[in-house]
Formats: sequence, structure tokens, C-alpha cells
Amino acid sequence: MGPTPETCGELLRPLRALMGLKQVVMQRGLQLSDQVPYAAAGLLTELVHRGECRVSDLAHHRIVDASVVSRQVNQLEQAGLITRRPDPADKRVSLLRATADGEQVVTDLERKKQEWISEALVDWDDSRVRELARLLGDAMSDIRRHTIENGDLSDSGMREGTR
Repeated sequence: MGPTPETCGELLRPLRALMGLKQVVMQRGLQLSDQVPYAAAGLLTELVHRGECRVSDLAHHRIVDASVVSRQVNQLEQAGLITRRPDPADKRVSLLRATADGEQVVTDLERKKQEWISEALVDWDDSRVRELARLLGDAMSDIRRHTIENGDLSDSGMREGTR
């Protein structure tokens, strides 16, 4: 049956607060650089973790329009953080890959974020952090699947800038 809408409503406030931390992260300098917007940093991080892939694959996974990803790809390419090459299976399509500089930037950024969160959660133990990570991961997987299966992309508010 699933939880009631009222119970799920209890999630909205902490989720909004969590999303608001993006601003704090940016103010603390936990971003790539002044030339690369925060959203593009997220895309680079995903590309490093996923490996070489198409723009359409990134857009599908991020639940955004390919045009959003294309803008971010251009920013990252201009910064020398990614490269593209023709897909051998379809020369009309490009495969994207992080450069060595891009991988190093992500490594540094992830380390900064990990340290910042560790300091913020100083009173938590590892098992509590792992449990939260598991619950958030499960929830996001279910929400992403529901969004894709129901074609809610255009109405979901899960486009760039609203996540």
C-alpha cells in the first residue's frame, strides 16, 4: 500500500533544508571553480563515477532534458575537464569522458565534501551515517524509477535548478 501522503509530507521540510545546503556548499568553496557552475560539477562527478557515456545516458539518469546536459557538457569541455569522441557504433553520437584534470578535480571536491560532512556530523557514528545513506539511496531509487515509469519528467519539477 505504501505510506500516506501526509506521512510523506513529513519528508518535505528536511528535504528542502537538505537541498538548501547546496547554497552553503557553494559559499564554502566546495565547488569546482568560478568558471564551472555547481550543476556542471554534479555532471562531472557523475561522469567520473559512471565512466564514458553518451549525453542521452546522462540526461536519462539525471532525469533532465538532454539540452540541460548539453549546456553543462559544453562548460566542462571548455574548462578542459571532459573530452568527447565519436561513438564507434554511431558516428552521429559522441561519447563523453572525464579528462585526468576532471578526475582530479572530482577527487579533490569529493574529499572536501566528505570532510565538511564529517565535521558537521561529529556526534554521529559510522553506522548511523551508513543507515541514512542507505535510506536516502533507497528513496531516490524509488522516486527516480516512479518518475521515469510514469513519464512525470515534464511535470515533476525534477529539472535543473529545482532538485
